[in-house]
Amino acid sequence: MTDMFKRIAYALTVLAVAACSGTVDPDAGASGNPMEEVPEGVLRIFADKTEISADGNEEVTFTVMFGKEDVSTAQTLVLIRKYDGEEKRSKASNKFSTVTAGTYEFTAEYYYGGRFYTDNSVTVEAKPYFFGDAKAYRQRVLGVYFTSTGCTSCPSATRGIKTLQSAHPGDISVVAFHSHMGVVSDPMVIAETGLFNAVLGGFEGLPRLFWNMRQGTHLIGPDFTESYNEEIASYEPQCGVSVSTDQNNINIGITSNVPAIYRYLVFVVEDGIVADQTGDPDYVHDNVVRAVLTSEKGDKINDNLPLTVGVEAKATETLEISPAWNKDNLRVIVAATTSTDGGYTFVVNNVAECRLGESVDYQYAE
Repeated sequence: MTDMFKRIAYALTVLAVAACSGTVDPDAGASGNPMEEVPEGVLRIFADKTEISADGNEEVTFTVMFGKEDVSTAQTLVLIRKYDGEEKRSKASNKFSTVTAGTYEFTAEYYYGGRFYTDNSVTVEAKPYFFGDAKAYRQRVLGVYFTSTGCTSCPSATRGIKTLQSAHPGDISVVAFHSHMGVVSDPMVIAETGLFNAVLGGFEGLPRLFWNMRQGTHLIGPDFTESYNEEIASYEPQCGVSVSTDQNNINIGITSNVPAIYRYLVFVVEDGIVADQTGDPDYVHDNVVRAVLTSEKGDKINDNLPLTVGVEAKATETLEISPAWNKDNLRVIVAATTSTDGGYTFVVNNVAECRLGESVDYQYAE
């Protein structure tokens, strides 16, 4: 079945060009509309344009026909995107935008009547978006880690994450969500653990690591080097994040090279928590998520409008510190996210963090 998932039978970009330009494909059939000429039992994907600006704002809309039926937003439809040798799969969205220039290939896969259908592919070229004062932002990555005090494999994965962070100092922020496991009750569980599990596609079993809130990157480890290298090679940061904090307020700033719509996530994490880990009573837990100050999909900024290029958008969140926390060990992690699928999912484009009571300004590539 894996081969079926990955095959692309032939390219049909000429059809998308015709749809965009208004010309008629000579092979479209008598109606002149290729979407009306899809044979019964055949799945085909069409794009309303084959070229967009990589500004995070301009979208491609895909139409997927199963015979004469439009299944573009069917629950059992998966849109498969290939870029730079990597494959991403997304459900329930037929739109695409990006802040990363390049050539993207799309295939649809549809499950119906106990079998999978797939046929052609379409290619979309995302052209670089330029303006005079573009900033080269430092690329920082968010690791969303799921763990438990009852998980025997989690200490090994945790060591793997720390080893990777040591190899890339300052480039990786980790937020660790704790879960109950079996009969073991984890004292660091919060309600948001289940929400983030769900927004990342839902899964069972631990440990799990997701890069930049991407569905489908649930890694077990303990060596995360290859997946990290693939992640940072898959995009360029087009925004920067600044954070200033006191004991009760988190002030966020986002600036962008492109007029994209952004959201932001705010995590409060604690280091140095001593709690039993599968029989080790002195185990030290770091990056533990104590609070999430936004929704699991992120909060809107700039009235949910595209950012004006080079102009800072601001937001503020309020924090109430629990007496159970060690406030001297608290850090604030803020991630700026964008959507590439019309708002169905949001992926981190950049991250900033600082200790509670401190601040961090915009960071730029050296």
